[in-house]
Amino acid sequence: MLGSMEKPNAFKHLINADVVKTIATEILKVHSSFKLKEFCKLSSDLSKLELKARVLLITSKLKIFLPNDYANALPILIEVMKTGKIKGFSLWPFSEYIGQFGLGHFDESLKAMAIMTELFTSEFAVRPFFIKDHKKVLKYFMKSTTHPNVHVRRWTSEGSRPLLPWGERLPLFVMDPTHTLLVLEKLKYDEELYVRKSVANHLNDIARNHPQVTVEVLRSWEKDCPAIHKKKIDWIKKHALRVLIKKGYAPALKLMGAEKASVEVGEIKLQKKLLKIYDVLKFEIKIASTKKTDQKIIVDYKIDFIKANGKHGAKVYKLKTLNLKGEACEILKKNHSLKPITTMKYYSGKHHLSIQINGEIVQKIEFELKT
Repeated sequence: MLGSMEKPNAFKHLINADVVKTIATEILKVHSSFKLKEFCKLSSDLSKLELKARVLLITSKLKIFLPNDYANALPILIEVMKTGKIKGFSLWPFSEYIGQFGLGHFDESLKAMAIMTELFTSEFAVRPFFIKDHKKVLKYFMKSTTHPNVHVRRWTSEGSRPLLPWGERLPLFVMDPTHTLLVLEKLKYDEELYVRKSVANHLNDIARNHPQVTVEVLRSWEKDCPAIHKKKIDWIKKHALRVLIKKGYAPALKLMGAEKASVEVGEIKLQKKLLKIYDVLKFEIKIASTKKTDQKIIVDYKIDFIKANGKHGAKVYKLKTLNLKGEACEILKKNHSLKPITTMKYYSGKHHLSIQINGEIVQKIEFELKT
């Protein structure tokens, strides 16, 4: 039974006793000596563990109950995967098993991860392989950029991201991002947005430490892009530069066609300056062009939140990107929820709201939040 304070729909419950039993049952069908009852005893330990810890527990038990020799154990997992009886997050322990124990069998493991990727994902499992021999994995990935399965093609970008969320950092690619650019080059015109989104996220990773590299790559792609693929590159460019735009990085703004704005900006109008947790911060801003010709305007807003230590920490959010007509004006409105979420905790005190246009702060106002 779940604790009274526990969310029944929490992510961790994707890995549960039923999943353990299904894994054991399917393995037993292809490996007759598998000790199903012994393996399923681990279910009693799941309730006190979070999602990743549950996956690691099952993985450790797979190591114990499968053949000790990885070369004999891997074909069993592959055969089970191919049945399609185990799906989604239930396959994560299989992926983790390959990532933890497969480094001594490089080629076989890469092929198994490709099979896994069609069913779930191997973007985390492949990280240790990059650290051991990045050239070998990149060679395999280059061949896989033309794979008929969209998930495998995406894997070649997502799995090689320098700063993949939840994934092991790849220090070599963080230091020198040029290693993966050929993979991205092969994927930039992919017909699936799912793949191109990963390309954009990969370039965004690179931009965190090497902003000039991301801008130069995108500038080159834009210059050499056939008309038929222009919309694809425009989409990648917009999403790959999102963090640099928020930071006001001039070369990124220039590439987006948004240079120094010629505008007059009115004061920020707040619906109220004293707010409580769960309130909505409602504001509007008037922007008037002082130019006779059209200009591209990228408007963001920044909130300086009070942190636990009493200092301020800023977060930048998108407001609107528009083509502001010559001598025209726009009134932009926004409702920003102050509802607590897992990644944001609020503290009482004076906060600041700023409006940023084409990378420059143009207005600022103070409001107070009481928790």
